[in-house]
Amino acid sequence: PNPVRMVAVSTTLSASEFTENAGITQSKTNTKQSFRHRLFAPRSIVLDPAATLDTPDWLLSATGIRSVDHAVENYCNARASPATEALSLQGLKLLYRALPAIKRDPAALAPRQEAQLGMWQAIAPSASGVPTGASHGIGYALGASFGVPHGHTSCVLLHAVLRWNAAVNGERQQALSAAMGAADRSASDLIKALVVDLGQPVSLRAVGIKRENIDELAQRALSYQPVQLNPRPIKTAADVKEILELAW
Repeated sequence: PNPVRMVAVSTTLSASEFTENAGITQSKTNTKQSFRHRLFAPRSIVLDPAATLDTPDWLLSATGIRSVDHAVENYCNARASPATEALSLQGLKLLYRALPAIKRDPAALAPRQEAQLGMWQAIAPSASGVPTGASHGIGYALGASFGVPHGHTSCVLLHAVLRWNAAVNGERQQALSAAMGAADRSASDLIKALVVDLGQPVSLRAVGIKRENIDELAQRALSYQPVQLNPRPIKTAADVKEILELAW
């Protein structure tokens, strides 16, 4: 018999429906496992902005930042190509413009449609095999071990990872700032300000992490592949802790 195929209707901005990937949290070990199969991907995806109107505001904004995270970390990865770079920058541009517009006028459909197009472009490099980095990898540990929602991990970590990585790719990050319309400001500052403007948590403290959790979080993060593929090499738990201090 033919396998059952799906038609997906997007109601958040995480863009997972554009990939062949699935993530499962193992409650016994507090770890996240990833699985991949071509039949995980829907046959068709419907982008109707009206389908997002009943999505809670915090969830739409948080998953929107998750897509910003896709765009940023794919662009910064050494495996990016001119084709994927263009998609990442355009996706970031659309999301950076659309997310505050949705907050200002929740009933307007145009910015919701723009955000959907942005998430689609932002996820395309990941779907084609470009890795992410430490924001995603540490976020897996933060979510699986401490119960922080998927989108909130990006809200808390992305700006900190960008600041830490700037020592090795600060010049490359200028293209991110330009895509967000402020080439004279750091990408880290722009994204942190966006998260604050959207009313999302911007620090580890804001999502319930305590000082005594830092060592465990740093150690757990080392096991995730995106951490190992970060543009600035992460070799020890002490490196992760430097990022966590920036996110504190």
